Amino acid sequence: MLRNFKLKLFILILGFIAYSCNENNSNKYTKQEYEKKTKVNRTIPKLDDTNIMKVLDWYGPENQETIVLIETKYGNIKLKLYKETWKHRASFILLTKKGYFNDSQFYRVVPNFIAQGGDSDEPDFRVKKRKVGKYHVPNEIDPRRFFHKRGALSAARAYKNNPTRQSTPFDFFIVQGREVTEGDLQASEQENGLEYTEEQKNIYRTIGGDPHLDGQHTVFGEVIEGMDVVDKICAVPTEGEWPLDPIFINAKVIE
Repeated sequence: MLRNFKLKLFILILGFIAYSCNENNSNKYTKQEYEKKTKVNRTIPKLDDTNIMKVLDWYGPENQETIVLIETKYGNIKLKLYKETWKHRASFILLTKKGYFNDSQFYRVVPNFIAQGGDSDEPDFRVKKRKVGKYHVPNEIDPRRFFHKRGALSAARAYKNNPTRQSTPFDFFIVQGREVTEGDLQASEQENGLEYTEEQKNIYRTIGGDPHLDGQHTVFGEVIEGMDVVDKICAVPTEGEWPLDPIFINAKVIE
């Protein structure tokens, strides 16, 4: 009788262990399936100002790349996006991965100032832009760390009816810049309420830029290869500020 009791107890313990293992596997499986389902269902809707931050909140952490390659007929420009300006980085990566910037153009060129791109008046491109939606990115202006030195990547914005200096996500510019004088730095400090560090002043004195833009636009990256290409683009013949010969862009995330 004692043997039967021990046998039943042994069988009961084995059954409990088997049940526990199955329960743990079941919970693990359910969690994996849930995470997979959650990611699959994270489709990007047509974007607007009511949903963009909800999208960027999950898109940014899941897409942490920071290097984008801009291809043009004049050569390639490699950009590094700053993690600190995470809203602009996430938005730029999102648009790049969606193929938005492909077939856009460097449509505004001002020698010794900027090359501005990310848009086009081509009919097919306008259709693509409407499908993405229309939204703005909250400003992440931080001139104490990120300023408009030569090679800075910055976001365009509307100046009218834009008191919070929100950025236009589709339009960006790269600073070619010019020689910066002490007077330029002092004027920017007075006009924009800034106080440059000695390091910033030395960078401006050494490589140039455009300090009057500081505090007005969000700098969210910089050129790490291809400033010679930016110089070529800024030297093309223009009508007004429009290149006479279109400069099309192809963009891809590389790391």
